[in-house]
Amino acid sequence: MKNPLVSVIIPTLNSEKLILNCLKSIKNQTYKNIEIIVVDGHSKDRTVDIAKRYAKVYIYGPDQSKERVFGGPYQRNYGVSKAKGKYIYYVDSDMELTPNVIKDCVYLINKKNADAVIVPEESFGKSFWAKCKWLERRCYWGDDLIEAPRFIKRDVWNKLGGLDVKLGGGDDWDFHRRLKLNGYKIVRTKELVMHNEGELTLRKLFKKKFIYGKTVTNYFKKHKDKSTNIKQFTIFRKAYFKNLKLFLKHPILSIGFLIMRFTEYFAALSGIIYSKFHKTTAVIK
Repeated sequence: MKNPLVSVIIPTLNSEKLILNCLKSIKNQTYKNIEIIVVDGHSKDRTVDIAKRYAKVYIYGPDQSKERVFGGPYQRNYGVSKAKGKYIYYVDSDMELTPNVIKDCVYLINKKNADAVIVPEESFGKSFWAKCKWLERRCYWGDDLIEAPRFIKRDVWNKLGGLDVKLGGGDDWDFHRRLKLNGYKIVRTKELVMHNEGELTLRKLFKKKFIYGKTVTNYFKKHKDKSTNIKQFTIFRKAYFKNLKLFLKHPILSIGFLIMRFTEYFAALSGIIYSKFHKTTAVIK
């Protein structure tokens, strides 16, 4: 039991350009007792064929071309239901793990008697907007309001009932808050997960935040602490002011960052307004 099984859950949808590097980074972990579970949402490309070379693959939910769609929270919960590991680690198909991530997470849970581990994200990509996203994510390192644990004890996951599928983009934050409310111990690793933004565009960001915006009111209804909600969702986050030197060091990216964030907030607001007139069934993540 010194090296208990870790189940890595990956939801996918048309991820053939990203999934291979993600899977290879998991296979190349210095910690070897790992099972990989890919939960695919009816991809139309070669995602499933690629994933089968490295992982157990499950197809979940109806065909994505239908009106009702399922997304990340549903797929993650389903993946955990199929997992056998003592620990759960859910990642996205556009993430690549540095070699010692899982080893350090297991070590911290045992050494610190912790229940969950936050793994900081470092973005990279080819486009200008990907570089702006790198600047944003660097501001969040060490910020418990923004970062959320994804490496969790299986029994803790079960006790809390997994992710809340009604929250869409807020499912990570919701689970984090439930961990805290129930007195579970959360620690942070110094290892990184690399987030591949690829050829990120404002259009992609708008679409993603619009989808998240359609379920954000569910998050506010569930969590009544207005002070925390404002700190999490405000455009003037404390994390930005703490990293003022970083913005001054990258003035061009900082201008792009402002444009990017205002675009995302406008998209989320549009999603909120849209949800007032249309019944939202689920989200793609």
